[in-house]
Amino acid sequence: MILALETATEFGGVALLEGACVLAERELAREQHHARLLLAELDRLLSASGRRLEEVELIALSIGPGSFTGLRIGLATVLGLCFGTARKIVPVPTLAALSLHAGDARRIVPMLDARRKQVYTGLYGPGAVALREDRVCDPRAWFEKLRAEGPVQLLGPGAELYREMAVEVLGAAAQLADPEQGRPRASSVGRLGARLVREGAARSPEAVELRYLRRAEAEEKGPLDTFPRNP
Repeated sequence: MILALETATEFGGVALLEGACVLAERELAREQHHARLLLAELDRLLSASGRRLEEVELIALSIGPGSFTGLRIGLATVLGLCFGTARKIVPVPTLAALSLHAGDARRIVPMLDARRKQVYTGLYGPGAVALREDRVCDPRAWFEKLRAEGPVQLLGPGAELYREMAVEVLGAAAQLADPEQGRPRASSVGRLGARLVREGAARSPEAVELRYLRRAEAEEKGPLDTFPRNP
């Protein structure tokens, strides 16, 4: 049985799966990714599905890009759940999991708000096949790059935020998904995780790395300035 966690975005959640079959799923309130709430929802999920934590063999974790705080909370939570057990973690790229929501669209552009007037985004084909590397970038510059791709399915909170800009730059080639369709979900993380397991992607907990794509703002600013010393 696979436990899936989505904490990389404001739409957090947990899900249980048998292979690629979703057994149950619970969502967190927006931006309520505290470890305490995450574990409480996990308890409710197990109780509602009549399962026990001991039955979980693998944990599919959304590894980013996304919220720095959310990603760290997710990793810390699964490390705790793996401690003293033989469980392994399946790292699942957040944008790849989101791209599954577009079904069989030929060109899929999942987008998340990266703040600072930027987006986390990438270009995918059906089945979460990456056609371009994930990136953090200016949305207008990204839309201009996509002109050469023809019609693209845009989805996710970032696409919703820059909807008007997408239409302005791409015109009719911008196919915008419904906001609910573009909502990141733990079940999508689990479904992609189930496939990645078959491809040998399961890792020991200490080998899992998060995908930030950029440094935290505090790290970019560097150490705090100190008071000048008297001459």
